[in-house]
Amino acid sequence: MPFDPALLPQFDLLASFLLLLLLWIARKIVVRSIRARTELAPQDQRRLITSARNVFLLLLLIGLVMIWAPQLRTFALSLTAVAVAIVVATKELILCLSGAVLRATTRAFAVGDWIEVGENRGEVTDHTVLATTLQEFGAGPNAYVPTGRTIVVPNSLLLTAPVRNQSALRDLTYHRFVVTLDPTPRIGGAHALVSDIVGRHYAPFRDEAARANAAIERRTHSDLPDPAPLVRFRTSELGKLRVEVTLFCPANAAERLESEITLELLSAIEADREPDPMSSSSPVSEAD
Repeated sequence: MPFDPALLPQFDLLASFLLLLLLWIARKIVVRSIRARTELAPQDQRRLITSARNVFLLLLLIGLVMIWAPQLRTFALSLTAVAVAIVVATKELILCLSGAVLRATTRAFAVGDWIEVGENRGEVTDHTVLATTLQEFGAGPNAYVPTGRTIVVPNSLLLTAPVRNQSALRDLTYHRFVVTLDPTPRIGGAHALVSDIVGRHYAPFRDEAARANAAIERRTHSDLPDPAPLVRFRTSELGKLRVEVTLFCPANAAERLESEITLELLSAIEADREPDPMSSSSPVSEAD
């Protein structure tokens, strides 16, 4: 007659009962023999009885583990499979919750801050334990104009992408733009010309920029670049002269300043390039 594996639990129950009965009888015998030793002091008898009871309890636990080991192994594997399935099914949820904990503990941003997470930029309008809502900004490194769209960013992205908080430069920002000059103008006096044009357009914002720069350094305990306009001359890969201008100016005036400076610079370069009418006239002959 073949053995039925379904009967294993019944044998384990019977073996467990027999083990319990055997150890209980053995404990009774040992305790009775200890108490029968009248030469021992009462405290010694209590110590031996306590030790015997603990030994029999340990033997019972070891015996039950050995009897039920196959079933315990199967149960542990089942629990592991269930735990793995739960983790796989709720991976994104766990990552979102972890991202929320990271945001709360590091105080990376709050509602109203301007942040950049990965390729997403905008103003934080709401955040929950699962996602952060942004009012999207336009494209470009210096564009801070809302597009009218909202972005819901899962908090799991906070664990894999750097979070750049740009609130310190919310009112004023470092705006950089490049003007390529073709054909190349006369180099003499070009830097002074460009610096004069930039300085005249930047003058109304100079004092405000200096105060904002100092306030940001005090608040963030950081060393920001000098807020004065920076003009640099470089060449492109094709050998064209490029004028790079960096301004620390109000964000809402950055595009206007760029346009005005570019137009005046190109007009000045064009005027400087035109020939002098007096020099182009034919000289008068001394013989006449």
